[in-house]
Amino acid sequence: MAVEGMSEDRPGRAWKSSVALAVGAVIVAVALVAALLPRGTTAPPAIGQAGDVDLRVLAGAPATWDPAAAGDSTSVETIAQVFEGLTAFDHQNRVQPALAESWTIAGDARQIDFTLRPGLRYSDGTPIEAQHVVESWLRLLDPQRPSPLASLLFDIRGAAAYLRGTGSRDEVGLRAEGDRVVVELARPATYFLAVTASPPLAVVAPQMWNAFDGPRLPITSAYSGGYVAAALDESAIRLEANPNYWAGPPPLATVEIVTDTDGRGLVDMFESGLVDYTPVGSGDAAWLRYDLLLGPQLRQTPDLTLHFYGFDATRPPFDDVRVRQAFGQAVDWERIARLAGAEPARSMVPPGMPGGGSEDYRPPYDPAAARDLLAQAGYPDGAGFPALALVSSGAGTESAVAAELAAALNVTVDVEYTDYDAYLGRAGTPEAPLFWTLTWSADYPHAHDFLGLLLESGSANNEGGWQNADYDAAIEAAAATADPAEQEGHYADAQAILRDQVPVVPFQVVAGWALARDGLQGALPSGVGYIRFAGMDWQAGTSR
Repeated sequence: MAVEGMSEDRPGRAWKSSVALAVGAVIVAVALVAALLPRGTTAPPAIGQAGDVDLRVLAGAPATWDPAAAGDSTSVETIAQVFEGLTAFDHQNRVQPALAESWTIAGDARQIDFTLRPGLRYSDGTPIEAQHVVESWLRLLDPQRPSPLASLLFDIRGAAAYLRGTGSRDEVGLRAEGDRVVVELARPATYFLAVTASPPLAVVAPQMWNAFDGPRLPITSAYSGGYVAAALDESAIRLEANPNYWAGPPPLATVEIVTDTDGRGLVDMFESGLVDYTPVGSGDAAWLRYDLLLGPQLRQTPDLTLHFYGFDATRPPFDDVRVRQAFGQAVDWERIARLAGAEPARSMVPPGMPGGGSEDYRPPYDPAAARDLLAQAGYPDGAGFPALALVSSGAGTESAVAAELAAALNVTVDVEYTDYDAYLGRAGTPEAPLFWTLTWSADYPHAHDFLGLLLESGSANNEGGWQNADYDAAIEAAAATADPAEQEGHYADAQAILRDQVPVVPFQVVAGWALARDGLQGALPSGVGYIRFAGMDWQAGTSR
């Protein structure tokens, strides 16, 4: 998803952001005061002064507590602690059972049947039922109040039609059968298992459907996750262990999410003992790794975010594959990324994500071959090449790319900076950019989130309009098998086509960093960027 903004029909453009943006959100988190408490309540005692706290984590305050309304990373990382889905990701980006104890894939990968664990209960003791899962998901598709991430469910038969008003609620391929949730898919889509672990698809109790009021604490409390949202004040959120959690009460009974740094730096908050876990930026990580005390507590966290360049393959000059190939081979993408202090991307699938493969799927750097390709396309030494703008919201490397294109191909590329909303407003119009750069972050850690959502023919996220039947067939074949080796092979075929056809060029991946207190176990974020408090504990003999 592009971290610069979000769009209702674009699942990758919303809640997941880069570590840099997430850190920024922590710094600018504002005081929420008692106005954010449920109406009719009084402010609780100052958090951090009433009772023991087992863990303090630095993060931003959520804009909403409602999974169906969440469209930003800050809200999601808190929502994921108090609401649970059928599945969850572990720190290696693998799908694991959560509220569902098992599932089966049937009907040539067009149906997935989930079986709930026996005896599931919300935090208030009421039973969690399969119908609640169905209703929770349908809330995302409500045409009157659609979720920012409604399109996560578009692989379900009839889901998109219901949202757009061309189909009925009863035609959506979701139903409860006893303790089973039956999901009928519009096409083979084994990757949908990963989709179900996305926090917006968490299960919400019927008594809470109308309990949400923006950033206020919900007016009723019946949570499905490991924790209960217990209190909120101007500087922190208090979470308390859910005694009815399916995995048993979490080891850490009380967790505080610190939302206000009071002007202090992130490293200072950690070094002063005010928090036990905090994200830090790459600039701080550069020196922290050499600090004798803090260095051992610094860890790199997975952040499945990709920065890439793309072309409009439907209009001249980039409707000619030779021009796209020339632009791809004229730039030393790795050199520019490294000079910018970033990790070069060798694939459209970030490292650590299943299905990415180990090969280098970038166009080979070969300026001489690039000049020959441009000449073959009718632009010898750049003669006659049209005026061109590289449109970006500001990644910082565009001028270097333009300079290398000028040096290698003798073409002039002007860099045009615009905000992301303005960019979206131009999409699909004659003013849409021909050459652009975007950042996409995973809604769920699966190769389809990048290769399918971004580049399949007809996808709402296929900005360049590129189409290739062999590519689509490889993506479809990968979606139809649950065998990891077979998926890997199909995705490798798809990425080889991308390397040859160059509708996009993978440029750099984002590395996340965090400081975690010695002895704190389980502080390993999944690729979608949040840690599960319910899986954390202090090593024997240590505590905060």
